[in-house]
Amino acid sequence: MKRRFVVAAGGTAMGSVLLLSGCGGSGAEVATDTMKLTAAEALAKTSQRTGQADTFKADLTVTETGNGGGRIHATGQFRLKPTLTFSARLDEVSRGGQAVPAAKGQAVYTGDVLYAKVPQLAQFVSGGKPWVKVDVNKAGQMAGFDIKGLVDQVRKVNPAEQTKMFTGSKDVRRVGEETVDGVKTTHYAGTVTVRDALDKLDARTRAEVRGWFPQGADDEKIGFDLWTDGDQLPRKLVTKGDPARGQSGTVTVLYSDYGKSFSVNPPPADQVGELSLGAFLNGGAPKPRN
Repeated sequence: MKRRFVVAAGGTAMGSVLLLSGCGGSGAEVATDTMKLTAAEALAKTSQRTGQADTFKADLTVTETGNGGGRIHATGQFRLKPTLTFSARLDEVSRGGQAVPAAKGQAVYTGDVLYAKVPQLAQFVSGGKPWVKVDVNKAGQMAGFDIKGLVDQVRKVNPAEQTKMFTGSKDVRRVGEETVDGVKTTHYAGTVTVRDALDKLDARTRAEVRGWFPQGADDEKIGFDLWTDGDQLPRKLVTKGDPARGQSGTVTVLYSDYGKSFSVNPPPADQVGELSLGAFLNGGAPKPRN
């Protein structure tokens, strides 16, 4: 239940963690040392430039071909500074070729308050309201359900942190020029071990992100493809699983609207109820509503 709520509440920023939590790839040779150095420097510059962007939009697609297959699609817009604000929508979830409507959801986060509209949470919302309101600071103090910690991860795992992890790659190369959503970009590809990726993060972020990797995964490789625009900002990020390791998923994130302002408004008050955390933490399977 907790992991499902993360997906609905965190939207694309949380979802982008998936590209680091289980998708490995094969290495790629670099043609020359000069090209390797140029690609590495470009990646470092992209990380620096992305860290200066306070706002962005993201479009996430996760596909899984193993175990019957599945697909997740989510979109969202995020403001990281001076305080975290976001709105996100999980609009497609399927498993084994079958849609899972109850897993879809919307989330709005502003002023340390999280609003979520998730069918799976309906039985835990007071008054039969479609939206649930959670004071993140109060909820974060309750044992066993650290919503505040989850929101903090949304704040930390952003495009800047993603590209910073990739600067640990020792084989990144420039693939060529390509167009993404009508924007001219430069395509880079490479691999990085989990250990080298985490070493590029500050201590606090590293501790948070490490929890998304299985124990003993430090030497596993993450394969990545990154497309950056003329301002050296990420426009597309793709990782693919390694079938040899039982990882058959592909994660694609499209980024846009860096630095553009947007407004995030809570849902109407008469559509919002409170979450009964006691029932949520101790309750059984969701019951259908009349």
